[in-house]
Amino acid sequence: MDRRAQGGRDRQWRSVRDYRGRPPASHAVSVQSVIAAAVVVGLTMTTVAADRIFGPSLPAPTAVTTLAAANVPVAAITAPPPPTVFDTGMTVPHTGDEGLWMSWSLVDNARHRETGSENRSTERTNSESSMKAWITTDLVRVAGERGRALRANEKSDIEAALRRSDDQAAERIYRSIGADQVLRDLKTVCGVSVSTSRRGYWAYSQITAADATAILRCVLDRAPTYPGGDQIVTALHGVEPDNAFGIPEALPAGTDFAVKNGWTAHSATGQWNVDCVASWGDYTLAVLTRYPIGKQLDYGAGVCRDVTAALLTRLP
Repeated sequence: MDRRAQGGRDRQWRSVRDYRGRPPASHAVSVQSVIAAAVVVGLTMTTVAADRIFGPSLPAPTAVTTLAAANVPVAAITAPPPPTVFDTGMTVPHTGDEGLWMSWSLVDNARHRETGSENRSTERTNSESSMKAWITTDLVRVAGERGRALRANEKSDIEAALRRSDDQAAERIYRSIGADQVLRDLKTVCGVSVSTSRRGYWAYSQITAADATAILRCVLDRAPTYPGGDQIVTALHGVEPDNAFGIPEALPAGTDFAVKNGWTAHSATGQWNVDCVASWGDYTLAVLTRYPIGKQLDYGAGVCRDVTAALLTRLP
């Protein structure tokens, strides 16, 4: 055997044998040295890399800078919705027209909010035929409490009073259930207090714009709970076209609405009383007016229409 090969094996054997059983101090030092060196090198490389990217005099990037540089999308900030008429109020068309008295009230039934003119709860006017919505509702309520069905003639009078605004039909109903007792029932059932300026005359019951919206809303809510009351809601949604002036004319085509207007030219006062009251979607609106009789019904209908159109632009 070649001695160089033999010697090589001896040296290899001695290397293993000589270190076996010795304290591994030198080995530990070597490991610690390697770790320390790696840390130093890593820090140095990080510093060099940072200097190359940002320059030696610039601070480290913030989180925002890093997100922008990496093109990470950031959620868009949603702008708040514009203020509505319920937030700010509104000066409506025809405010200040010569000879015009006007009061209006708008109610958001879903969100329980309301707005209107400053006089909507303080100044009153004749209810005119808008009161027929409550007169007919009180009839079905009373009939139900007495445990009887509506008679054929009563059903016919309900249709005539609401769809065609027949005064004689409304008068028959009013007299049959106690005349002015109907107005007292209004307070009991709907919480709306009104009185008439001429005893026995429902058209002269004095209402505010806020009363008008409350009455129609109460009718639409309560009538279906009485036997035969669905007829009232159906009739209010099917008023004849020449009776559905004002508010409905401003609503988008196809809008489902309930309406009961009132209008009378009073020769004694020289004024028209024109009341527009309607409900659609979440909203109930009343526009009450008085103005010189020479301006005709069309003027009052136009005021109601124009006020409605303006309010529609400021609804949520």
